Amino acid sequence: MDEAVDVRQETLAGQLGWLLQDRRQRRGWSQHQLAERAAISQQQISRFERGALGVTAGLADRLFAELGLRLRVDVEAAEGPLDEMIDRVRAELAERQRMVLADFRLLTVLSKPGFAYVIDGTAAALLQGVPVAARRIDLLVAEAELDLLAAWVYVVPGLRRRNERHRDFSRYDIDPRDAGPLWWGTALVELKVRLVAELPRPVLVTVAEADGDEHRVAVRALPAVEADFAEVARVLSRLRAR
Repeated sequence: MDEAVDVRQETLAGQLGWLLQDRRQRRGWSQHQLAERAAISQQQISRFERGALGVTAGLADRLFAELGLRLRVDVEAAEGPLDEMIDRVRAELAERQRMVLADFRLLTVLSKPGFAYVIDGTAAALLQGVPVAARRIDLLVAEAELDLLAAWVYVVPGLRRRNERHRDFSRYDIDPRDAGPLWWGTALVELKVRLVAELPRPVLVTVAEADGDEHRVAVRALPAVEADFAEVARVLSRLRAR
């Protein structure tokens, strides 16, 4: 089973929050868009996805129904998959950090981005030492850099855009100025971009290569990543409990 699917939290609210965030992002919807459709506040969506909102069956059904989904109930042994994933990633932490760097290099093999960016999401957390499975490269890019982003994605070899209908990377209209999620993939790497009015001040982390070379990378500060990414919040919560 994929490590991203294995990520769990001990509480039902945590599991539902992760599922909602994952399915919402797959549709390319923002929290604000889902909140408008469900007639609740964006803050409630944020708290739900973090597992911080008291969950009722009616609210959960309503939110997933807006995404065209229906909840099913199952049970599993306590303290299983999440702890196993944490221990597995922790044992391979340095290698996995190098893999994130290698994945980003695959995207920049022909042309380096001509714009400023900050690595976000599970990749940013992993590079800061959190034993979480990084599924893709998430980037924050300033809205003013959209044209430069568009110029760059056209030179990335084999890049295709996510097709939400088919849940794969089969679209050829890769220009980020066209409608659709800012989510692309090659045969080896996924890239997801979030445009922001202004880049946050990054944290610089050092990744050591196997040959001893070191590289500094700009990542988003861990507290901000934890607030926005349920996978990271669950792992940190479990680590604190342990």
